[in-house]
Amino acid sequence: MYLPPHFKQDDPALLLEVMRRYNFVSLICDIGGTPFASHIPVLAEAHEGHIVIDGHMARSNPQWQAMEKGNSTLAIFHGPHTYVSPSLYQPGNRVPTWDYISVHASGKATVMHEASEKLSVLTKLITHHEPDFQSNFDQMPDAARDGLLKGIVAFRIKIDQLEGKFKLGQHRLTDDIPDAKQTLYKTGDESQRDIAAWMRRLGYWE
Repeated sequence: MYLPPHFKQDDPALLLEVMRRYNFVSLICDIGGTPFASHIPVLAEAHEGHIVIDGHMARSNPQWQAMEKGNSTLAIFHGPHTYVSPSLYQPGNRVPTWDYISVHASGKATVMHEASEKLSVLTKLITHHEPDFQSNFDQMPDAARDGLLKGIVAFRIKIDQLEGKFKLGQHRLTDDIPDAKQTLYKTGDESQRDIAAWMRRLGYWE
């Protein structure tokens, strides 16, 4: 992705945090010379010195076959984002912009067909999103669970390229951000408050 140096974030721990928190991704690879995308939840974690992404998709989705052939796969993690009005800055030649966080993770995938492998991925996702549901899933009749497992494939992507873009106004001068901006973010919508929390956390403004 286009990544100006002042927006680059390369702290692996911070990027992994974003990947785990905003884990509904755009999963992209090439199929017959055309970009193909799926939109699915995944789970990123550190594993044996690397970051890996586990997930699953419908067996009828052709993307897993391209992944199984060794095509590189890109997962885009869309963090918080929000419109930024020029009225939030000191008077001058300002224009509207957009603040956002995005992480791009790419690598080769291993497609998993064994029921035990699929169950392992499903368990991780359930634990991440709704651990209390695990007991219900475990009590599902075998025939019903087997039918569900036959309808999906699981995959693991070993990440070999990781890029983080945190466009959070850090290229602005400190004295160019008035109190009105903080006030708006405190009373803004969820995305604005989320962006503001990251800005404060990273020290871009108080």
